[in-house]
Amino acid sequence: MELERSWQRLIGLFADRPGRQGIIIGDRYVIRELLGMGSYGLTYLCVDQQTGREVALKESKPSKGRLAARLLSREADVLQHLHHPAIPKLLDTFNVRRRNYMVTEYVRGQTLEQLIFEEGQQYTERECLELACQLLSPVAHVHQQGFIHGDIRIPNVIVREGRVHLIDFGLARRLGEPLLPELKRRMKDVPELEDEPAIPDQDLQDIGHFLLFMLYSAYEPQKGSAPASWQEELQLTPALHEMLERLLGLRPGYEGGAGELQREMDRLRALL
Repeated sequence: MELERSWQRLIGLFADRPGRQGIIIGDRYVIRELLGMGSYGLTYLCVDQQTGREVALKESKPSKGRLAARLLSREADVLQHLHHPAIPKLLDTFNVRRRNYMVTEYVRGQTLEQLIFEEGQQYTERECLELACQLLSPVAHVHQQGFIHGDIRIPNVIVREGRVHLIDFGLARRLGEPLLPELKRRMKDVPELEDEPAIPDQDLQDIGHFLLFMLYSAYEPQKGSAPASWQEELQLTPALHEMLERLLGLRPGYEGGAGELQREMDRLRALL
């Protein structure tokens, strides 16, 4: 069994080898660089020869077979329903030699993960709220169109000229739709919530974790102090403390969804 898994990994390394700079895909898109490699796809920065524009081209991972192709198709289906300035537009989909591709607008900027871990950026309460409040706009639009994003994290939020953009809809699904059984078998850390049909609260809880992560960017533990809960470690405004507990399910949540949360954030921002 171990030998079989090793052989499969070796085949995967060969099959998923990224395309080189300068290669033209689909007789149109010229690879400039590999932007990232996820569990089910490879994303490139390309130049569209027909328009001269930079675009993001995503390829389903060959080693993941039909599941990767299905996820890419689902992602494209979600994006074609979304029209928001903070969400990349779907530009093209095509197949070449049994490989599946999706092309979207390219958002030039830095992810919050890069800003925090590579640039050492720290955020105040007000700045965290401002970014989370901006993020609520595209999230609310996703919900209004009948979907959830399903993966709101700092690597999937790009900041460009002070404005946030929500990317990577690879785990997005329709409201009421359960997580794909194939994903459950492959994901070891799927929260219990993922066993339930998709609801907006799942994205709002992710925003709570997102906000908490942002707040920790400025946290400096005292030497010799024992690890404690975020309630003990972070000195937060009482109203923000309560908001986080509501988002994280420690108190009754926001029945009014993203709209109610938006109003609460606006009220809190006015107080800071």
